[in-house]
Amino acid sequence: MNPVEAHWQGLEADLADYLTKKGITPSCRAGCSACCWGLVTLSRLEGEALLPHLSQAQRSRLLEEGPKRLALLREGKDDPRFPSRYFLSRTPCPLLEEGLCGVYPWRPLACRGLLTQGDPRFCQPEAGRQQGHFLPAPWRMARLRLEAVWEEEKRRYGFLVLGELATLLYLLLSGFPQEREEAEALLKELGILGGRWGFQVT
Repeated sequence: MNPVEAHWQGLEADLADYLTKKGITPSCRAGCSACCWGLVTLSRLEGEALLPHLSQAQRSRLLEEGPKRLALLREGKDDPRFPSRYFLSRTPCPLLEEGLCGVYPWRPLACRGLLTQGDPRFCQPEAGRQQGHFLPAPWRMARLRLEAVWEEEKRRYGFLVLGELATLLYLLLSGFPQEREEAEALLKELGILGGRWGFQVT
């Protein structure tokens, strides 16, 4: 099994066990997709694990959406308010299909760790940031899995690439360089390397 897929399944099992032991029933339901408008960070290794599960239609949407995401990131990567402005724009993830995640079994770890037992209306962009709305423990559990994937990526490639989900998937579909110098050069040429919210290479 792909090590990333093992982390996806492992987190699901850990979350189910945690929620059962704590007696927590998340209010997240199919069709409440506000979280799919947010800025999601993905690593290259997790993106590569997701690619084989994409349909041709999903690939086509990512290739169409990619240049738009590049432009948004290029313009906003140094703006402290970029994630908030992005969320308020209600720009849906290209993998969202009729209000449902089109890759739900293979969705990124960052998506899996975002859970609430509160009123889903407070997930909407207009609700603002509600203290304590999202459950902290599931996010911490997801973060630990993310860090393990990042370490695996560093072992495999010698460096780590982190960036916005749709933009990174677009770049992977378009042919992302394997070597660090070439990767950094491409991201710099595209204007999305560094800054507060741009791609990070470490």
